[in-house]
Amino acid sequence: MATLLLLVVLLASADGGKLPDADYLKIAAILARDGEFERAEAALAQVDPAQPGLDLVQFHTVAGTIALHRDRAEAAIEHFRAALAAGSEEPLIRLYLAQALSLRERWHEAELALAEAGEALAGIASAHLLRAHAQWMSGRRQQALDTLAAAAERFPANRAFARRTIFYLIEAGLFAEAAARGAEYLSQGEATLEDHLAIGKALTAAGSADRAIALLERARLRHPDSPAVDQALAQAYLKRGAVRTAAELTAALAERDPRLLPEAAELMRRAGERVRALALNARIEDPAKRLKQRVGLLLELKRYDQVAALEPALARAGLLADEDIRYALAYAFFQAGDFAAAERHLSAITRPELFRRATELRRIMGECEQARWTCG
Repeated sequence: MATLLLLVVLLASADGGKLPDADYLKIAAILARDGEFERAEAALAQVDPAQPGLDLVQFHTVAGTIALHRDRAEAAIEHFRAALAAGSEEPLIRLYLAQALSLRERWHEAELALAEAGEALAGIASAHLLRAHAQWMSGRRQQALDTLAAAAERFPANRAFARRTIFYLIEAGLFAEAAARGAEYLSQGEATLEDHLAIGKALTAAGSADRAIALLERARLRHPDSPAVDQALAQAYLKRGAVRTAAELTAALAERDPRLLPEAAELMRRAGERVRALALNARIEDPAKRLKQRVGLLLELKRYDQVAALEPALARAGLLADEDIRYALAYAFFQAGDFAAAERHLSAITRPELFRRATELRRIMGECEQARWTCG
């Protein structure tokens, strides 16, 4: 529709003359309605708001809508308030104003804007969600939950209110109630994979890993081929302290997504499976990531000769600029009995905390030089 209108306008103004401001305003309004906000803004820029007789309500409404959709909240607030001051009685203007105010976290003003619309917004679900969020962010948590409960009764087919309630309960630390409602919500056929993941991750982040695991394991039965579920489960098990389970899940995921190999190797290391960690590490494609992690693994296995042998590869990867790597090499050479090579790396260390450790290592090497039999 917008494209057809613009074609008509171009044909009508083929003589190169400028259209009246009112026509540019109409074009901007149509473009904004069709989601063409950049072109709408270009059309609106041709309009002089001081033009006598201009429809200021429409001008500021269109300008506010454009600003809101282009993430310019302050400009949107100014324009929507100007539209109301110019005499607009359109309830949606107050909803748009509340949305813009919420983007600036001006929650009390947003709630006032919604209240001023009265019952005119009662049939719009998003208005209830926004009111509840403004109340929640203002610290009136019970009022927010009451708003969501009332809205859920008004819109029984809209599950957004139940979903939002669950997240608020999690945020408030009411994990038992959140888990119970989450299980009920997810047991209904309309629950999506994204719903399972979102609630499971929220429970994990909120410190309720056991409930997250129970929920995500049920999701895994429904979606056995979903990497996202396994990844969320791994994080939940890790949060609970079940490092080995998290490692196994992540290692399986890494078979399909090699980008997870560093994480899988690290989890295997933490689970005490250092040989398996080395095997996973060997498959990491990025040389710098692979080598840096490998140094740590080999040190834990006390394979000092193998760490020392990595020196040329570490140099090629540019990792000798990393003083942690330098100290690791120095320590490996020390353990291998090559004090000269150890000193070569220690002398490059300047970072204070490492420098102190380097000084201590030098002291030990000095004692060993005096009595080799004490440094077996």
